[in-house]
Formats: sequence, structure tokens, C-alpha cells
Amino acid sequence: MEPWIIRQCLLTCRRQVVAWAVFLLAGLVFVGYNARYVRNFFLGPFHLSASDLAQISDADKTSRYFVSVTGDKVVDTGVQEVTTETNNGTEENKYVSAGYYALQVGGQLLIVKNPSTPSLTVSGQLAPFSYDLSNELFTGVNSPLNSSQCYPFYLDTEGFRAPGYWGIVIAAVILFFAWIFARPALTRLRDIEKHPAVKRVRQWGDPIGISVEAEREFNGQVRYKGGNVVLTDSFAILNSFFGFNIHRFHDLLWAYKKVTKRSVNFIPTGKTYSAIFHFYGGNVGFIANEKRVAEVLQFAAGRAPWALFGYTDELNKIFSKQTREFCAAIENRRRELASKPS
Repeated sequence: MEPWIIRQCLLTCRRQVVAWAVFLLAGLVFVGYNARYVRNFFLGPFHLSASDLAQISDADKTSRYFVSVTGDKVVDTGVQEVTTETNNGTEENKYVSAGYYALQVGGQLLIVKNPSTPSLTVSGQLAPFSYDLSNELFTGVNSPLNSSQCYPFYLDTEGFRAPGYWGIVIAAVILFFAWIFARPALTRLRDIEKHPAVKRVRQWGDPIGISVEAEREFNGQVRYKGGNVVLTDSFAILNSFFGFNIHRFHDLLWAYKKVTKRSVNFIPTGKTYSAIFHFYGGNVGFIANEKRVAEVLQFAAGRAPWALFGYTDELNKIFSKQTREFCAAIENRRRELASKPS
């Protein structure tokens, strides 16, 4: 049977891989569901003739709807799209955002929505008429056209590819994070010896004995628990659904209280307290109330009296930029404590 630490590492790696697989599969399903749009995005605009347009009865069902059309003449129908900008219900700005024009293609008119008078060749998305637009164009008292003169859809020249470009950006971000997080998880699942926690435990000595001790303390000798972090007599263990890590108090270098102030619209809403532990090989944050954080730091001081406790900017600067010297000073403190008579 595999040691407990290896089992925990395998379990969290497996969960990560499965989660990313489900996430990527959902993305593929989404792309498949929008295959019509994807095909038109990459292969369009398709050039359609008058005879091609005549064969389309439903713009929502035709396979080629991102199209390019060339006509003979453009006529302004006089129908306009007006955009009104409001703030808290008060109108602040109103402007004409687009007009509807009739492009003669063959013996029919293709209604084209465009910010200004279009050229004889236009590109855009075929769409069915809304009730309001159909009423404005064909059935109102002042309607300029008869529906029998026009194709049963219109062409919108703006914004077809914008969702696709956003989709490409989002897909690139997802693939980037998959490369950053999913690939290492898959690598560790195939070879768990590459997991940072496993490599760290190997350096401590007997991995099986250490694993048995860690499992025993985790299951029966927990001193403090905050969020996903468990503190035992010997270890600080991070155990979440997607992550596992373990550090020894024997390797503690520095610990301090961190206070994070929260506010909404610059109005203070409270504070979050945490104990930050810096070990050889990583750090752990233990979140709790202020009193519990103080207890945890006092407990850690008893387990690792050689470590430094308390935060100053100078200590942080030394730890960040002169890490080797910082660790050497801690080792000197450890030796001095060990040499003192008990």
C-alpha cells in the first residue's frame, strides 16, 4: 500500500486532471454547439448571388449566413436605429446609430443595416426581421416598402466577428492556464515522485515512516485547523480538494501575523487575520480570528524556537533578497539553542 502522503498527492493530482478534462470537454461541446457560427467565422464571408439569396427562406437555419453580397443600387429607406443613453433613468444622449438601406440584388431588395450609406458590395450577418423592424419597414402607415419586394431577412454589417475574437482570447487564456496547471498535474500523476511534497519528504529521510507519522497526527493529533490548513505537533499540512502540501515545523524559518483590511467603496468592513509561516521549500497561510492567530503563532514558537517571529520591513527585505544569509542566521540560532544545556 502506498504511503499516505503519496496517496494524498495522487488524489489531488487526479482531481485536477479530471477537472481540467471536464472543463476542456465543456469548451469543445460549446464549440460544437456553435459549429455554425465557427464555420462562418473562419470561412466567411461567403459571396452569395441573387439566386443564392432566393434559396434562403430562414436566415436562422441557413448554413452560410455570414455573407458578402453585391447589388446594383442602394436606396435609403428612411428607417433609422436610434440609441438613447440614460443615467439613473434620465436621458443623457440620443443619436442615430444605424440606418436601414435597400440594396437591389437581382429583382429583389436586400435590407442592409449600416451606420452610413453602404457601398454596392456589403458584408455581414443575415438575420430575420424582428416584429418592430418588420412593422417599421412594411406594415406601418408610413412604411417605405412592401414585403413582397424584399428578401425575408436583412443583413447586419456590424459586429459579427466580435464574439469570435473574444472567444479566441478566452480560449487562449484557458489553454494558457491549462498548460500552467493541468500539464504539471498530469505529469505528477504519471510520476508522483515529481510532486513537490513527495520530493520534499524524500529529502527528510524515511518517507514511509514520515508518512505514517503525518497520517497519525493528521487523523488524531490536530492542534489547530484553519480553512484548508491543519497544524499538528510536527507538521503544517495543506489539504484541499485540489491541493496537498506538507511542511515540518523543524524547517520553519519565519512566522508573523498578517492583517488584511477589507472595505467597500472605501468604507471599512472588517479585517482578516492570518499567520504566515515561511519554511524551507515554501510557505503556508493559516486564516483565523485574531485570538486564534496569536495562539497559533505561540504554538509554533514552542515547536520551532529557533525561528524568527514578528514582521518588519527590514526582515522582509532580508528574507526576499538575502535568503541564503537569512537561512544561515536561523541555522546559527538553531545550533546555539541545541548547545545550551536543557
